[in-house]
Amino acid sequence: MTKRFDEEIRVERDTGIPSAFEWRGRRYEVADVIGKWRIEGRWWSDGRDREYWRVEARGGAVWDLYFDRARDRWHMERLWD
Repeated sequence: MTKRFDEEIRVERDTGIPSAFEWRGRRYEVADVIGKWRIEGRWWSDGRDREYWRVEARGGAVWDLYFDRARDRWHMERLWD
């Protein structure tokens, strides 16, 4: 089961890979990158161009983060239970 948030966050990167992020005033260290994918193209009516990262934070929680390339912003989209 997942919880969807889609809130803006701050992300630290190490060699281009998310190494930590801050959400709601708390810092989470990335323990592992589980997956990476990109959504782009005109089939989205709003022209989305996003780079998604599924990460496991220290402590075991799994998060979906994305970088909105058009707006140059990071978001936390989903928390997996």
